[in-house]
Amino acid sequence: MAFGPPTRRLLVLDFDETLTSIDPVFLLRDLLPVNRRPKEPNFTRVGWIDYTNSLLRELCSSGFSVVELRSLIAAIPPVPSMVEFVQHLYDSCDPKYDIIIISDTSSIFIQDWLANHKLTKCIKAVFTNPAFVVSNDGLLMRPYHSNTCPLSPPNMCKRSILENYVSKRHEMGINYERTIFVADGAHDYCPMLGIRRDDIVCVRKGKDLEQRVRCYRRKCKVRPLLLLWSTGHELLSLLESVMDCVAISCF
Repeated sequence: MAFGPPTRRLLVLDFDETLTSIDPVFLLRDLLPVNRRPKEPNFTRVGWIDYTNSLLRELCSSGFSVVELRSLIAAIPPVPSMVEFVQHLYDSCDPKYDIIIISDTSSIFIQDWLANHKLTKCIKAVFTNPAFVVSNDGLLMRPYHSNTCPLSPPNMCKRSILENYVSKRHEMGINYERTIFVADGAHDYCPMLGIRRDDIVCVRKGKDLEQRVRCYRRKCKVRPLLLLWSTGHELLSLLESVMDCVAISCF
């Protein structure tokens, strides 16, 4: 009896408040007294880059070292059982999951957090804003790219990133029979519009994306299956209930 290659699926994760329990930027903001915090802009229109860089400059001038800031972010607690969820799907043999992160945060934040929670090996690719340690012992973020998408901030359109990744994998002979998109924020609405009817969108309960979906879902031409979740255990249980997934008994 001939056996073919294992079924391959793509798991796409946001980072802040999908993997992490709080947004790293809010953690940084709350380290400063109110009178020293930069004015918060309309993040939907201008994104996070300039605001985060302003926070980092202010924190460094207030005496926080880069090492201290990176340690604080690396230690952010995960959303309950999401680390186990990622590890479990990574260990799956059939279906085989390729796991990527697409997040409008910072490469250093993600790198440090994944390493601290022993998830680095589980993530096949990370698409985020590059960050650098600069000569004056500070951190600096740069935009991932430039775009004119009306549903995205100017530095990152997650839909274009996801579509480009899937296209390049197709050119390599790797095709995903299903994409599972797990996210929480308003900027995660755009990539939802580009995925297929058989794909699955997993929205964290009580976050901005849930409200956005409830307002605009009827306008979507393609409506993938939508799951609402709070923890990694709940998310895996929901996935098992709608498709042939890995066994939760090992989780």
